[in-house]
Amino acid sequence: MYRIGFGDFFLLSVPTGGGASHILIDCGVHAKDLGSMRAAVTQMAKDCGNRLALVIMTHRHADHISGFGSCADIFAEIEVERVWMPWFENPDDQKAVAFQASLVAMAGQLGRQFQARLAAKPDPAVEQLLSMAENITGGLGVAGIAANQKALNVLHGGFRNSQPKPDYYKAGDVPTLPAALAAAGLTAEILGPPIDDALIRQMTNKNQQYLAGATEISDQLARLKPFGNAFRGRREDYDDKAFAPYGYDRVKSMLDGAQPDVLAAQAKAADKTLNNQSLVILFSFAGKNLLFAGDAQWGNWENFLYGGAYGTPGHTQLTARARDILGKIDFYKVGHHGSANATPKDAVKAMRIGCVGMCSTQEHAYNEVPRAPLLDALRQRMNDQLARSDQVAAAPDKPANPDAGPLPPAFSTPGQQLFIDYDF
Repeated sequence: MYRIGFGDFFLLSVPTGGGASHILIDCGVHAKDLGSMRAAVTQMAKDCGNRLALVIMTHRHADHISGFGSCADIFAEIEVERVWMPWFENPDDQKAVAFQASLVAMAGQLGRQFQARLAAKPDPAVEQLLSMAENITGGLGVAGIAANQKALNVLHGGFRNSQPKPDYYKAGDVPTLPAALAAAGLTAEILGPPIDDALIRQMTNKNQQYLAGATEISDQLARLKPFGNAFRGRREDYDDKAFAPYGYDRVKSMLDGAQPDVLAAQAKAADKTLNNQSLVILFSFAGKNLLFAGDAQWGNWENFLYGGAYGTPGHTQLTARARDILGKIDFYKVGHHGSANATPKDAVKAMRIGCVGMCSTQEHAYNEVPRAPLLDALRQRMNDQLARSDQVAAAPDKPANPDAGPLPPAFSTPGQQLFIDYDF
């Protein structure tokens, strides 16, 4: 697990008959970029000998893919055998193409509106919303090309060799592993994302969240309202000429669509919808089971945990398969950087006591992430075997976060900076 700021960057090394084969799972940073991405990618390329058996992009948020774009020249020297992506990235799936185009267009529009508001008046709440919007697009790079699009271009064909067309997976698909990994005995099961639109749009279930007295979203939105009640008017205060040339109904619709609370809700919904697209993968090797959940939120999790929409007939309890998987888990990549809505309580309660976890996170990047009650619950379940990326220095001048506590003894930092290792 690499220390790069608020983002995911994991390298999984598997012993095979021809030596270690390597799996790269995401490579990105967005908020609180520590400037260590290039050093981390360079280190990764050295450690894998410029050969990756498998590259996995869990979803297209900048904090999971930006490194592919910013370090495109390094990746151009790396041979890659296979690439896995969620089904939402399949260019031959018109439903997926339309869905992604709509999200990106909305994020771009929201970003421009948030930038205009910040130009008029600094506001930390609006800055957070702008960050959410730009996490979807990556922001504009050189020549006006969105940074995330540059990263996606690398993933679709920017490696040294002409790797096969990426594999696009959904929950239940049987993935194709590189031959060396399969021969060594590695298996993989795709647990998410679901194909159901309704589940993809399911953002949260507060009964399943580890809350910490968080400010409610409604309170956050109230701070964004630019005018007091004294400035509010009524329709009957104006005649029809006041609304020319559009008419009252269209003016009201246009204004409603530009209200800060509406814009904020749209930004949050777009951000979480993209998180729900995450590939969720269970790897098994030599009796060890490793769960990588990307940034999956409630809709993705409930499909895995309950087999469908929670609360509907037949979907009120953990499935036998979910209990079996979580009860045998040896490693868990903590979802969404330790966010409250990315690791449900039922999942934590079902995890094997004494398993190991890694959480790639950075404090003060997003509100109350990582969520302390969640990490405390995971530590208890894991017998304190939970590592945070900010428990190691990113560089000599970027030390470990003292508030994160010491790195648990189960883990190591071979270079004393940049990355944390766990050996099974």
